[in-house]
Amino acid sequence: MNCRSLIAASFLLCVISGTGPSFAQLAGDDILVRQFYQQRQGALAWNGDAKSDAHAQQALAILSHASNEGLDSGRYRALRENNDRAASDASLSRAVLTYMRDVSVGRPELRSVDRDIGLPSPSSDFAAMLNDALRQDRLKQMLEGLPPKHADYSALKAALPNSGEKSDTIIANMERWRWLPAVLEPDRIVVNAADARLELWLDGKLVLTSRVIVGRPTRRTPILRAEGAGVTVNPPWTVPRSIAAKEILPQLKRNHAWLASHDMVLLDGPPGDPHGLGINWRAIPAGTFPYQVRQYPGPRNSLGQIKLELPNRFDVYLHDTPDKVLFGRAERHLSHGCVRVEKILPLASYAIATDLSAMRGITHAIEGGETTTTPLQKKLPVYFVYWTAVPEPEGGLTYSADVYGRDRRLIAAMRAKQIRIASIDPPCTKG
Repeated sequence: MNCRSLIAASFLLCVISGTGPSFAQLAGDDILVRQFYQQRQGALAWNGDAKSDAHAQQALAILSHASNEGLDSGRYRALRENNDRAASDASLSRAVLTYMRDVSVGRPELRSVDRDIGLPSPSSDFAAMLNDALRQDRLKQMLEGLPPKHADYSALKAALPNSGEKSDTIIANMERWRWLPAVLEPDRIVVNAADARLELWLDGKLVLTSRVIVGRPTRRTPILRAEGAGVTVNPPWTVPRSIAAKEILPQLKRNHAWLASHDMVLLDGPPGDPHGLGINWRAIPAGTFPYQVRQYPGPRNSLGQIKLELPNRFDVYLHDTPDKVLFGRAERHLSHGCVRVEKILPLASYAIATDLSAMRGITHAIEGGETTTTPLQKKLPVYFVYWTAVPEPEGGLTYSADVYGRDRRLIAAMRAKQIRIASIDPPCTKG
């Protein structure tokens, strides 16, 4: 009996005896195996009678076709020890439980390849699901029902066999689909950072699309889910010190009146000098900025005239912009991470009232010039995603460039034995 067999046999004996095994030397996936056998009081699952043997054959058949779901079938290869039923049983259990998790919610370590992923962590009792399916003789139905039911995922899966050189792109997108909830809310905003477009869905129907401007490759827009909390009209902009140091200080070194010409003030500057006209800006070391800058609301404000409040750890939000000409560009990865929305007025109206009835009130508030925030009566989920392969209604897929390199890093991580995490600059600091 080899070392793997001894570990598996000892594991099952410990579960049966109730003494509990030590998992310090086992891989993380074995925690699922431990839960599985604890729930069945250590009884074998795949050996012993005709029904168990039939279940084993069903499981092996599905695992052998894992590539249909964009997964590596070799990851779910079970070892069959002819003279060691315990080792064979534990091996197949491990393969099935790993597949169940991977195909339904994705591989957890892949979410960490990029640091800017803020999607909710799913929780499922895969051990209980597997035991229930075996007990009810519904193993095949349960395993076949695990992949996402989203129409776009199904379209990607259908396109995969004949995708050729685009197969990696499709596989990466299928993996990211598994990170999303099994059912998306009927009312939601979806921002695709890959093709710089936004969709608004109400009652499960697409009611608005808009071009957007998203983060540049060095300040990429993250992947996350957040909830819209309110709409702010005439928002002020408090400039992050990193932006002030890198972008504003060089301007002030050339023109000491630059703040005044851009409706900006120093919140903590010299008394009586809100625009810093008397400061010797050339004496301030490059890369530093000793004051806090704020830009007044107005048509020249970097946030424009409307902002959708969106509390999240990346400080990313949706907003207007005075530079509307940029929406006409084919390449719109231009911001510091936040998302500028071309159709921000109707989007804000829908967010407030689920129709356009609030548009006149928002316009009136803009004209009044005061900063006001209207809380949303119903929190609106906002998904920031990265789809580089998008199914078209009439069939086929539209591909976008992997501007952020997420596909490349994800595919490399899928094939690597060790996962490396890609760094990211600080979160969104300006739209």
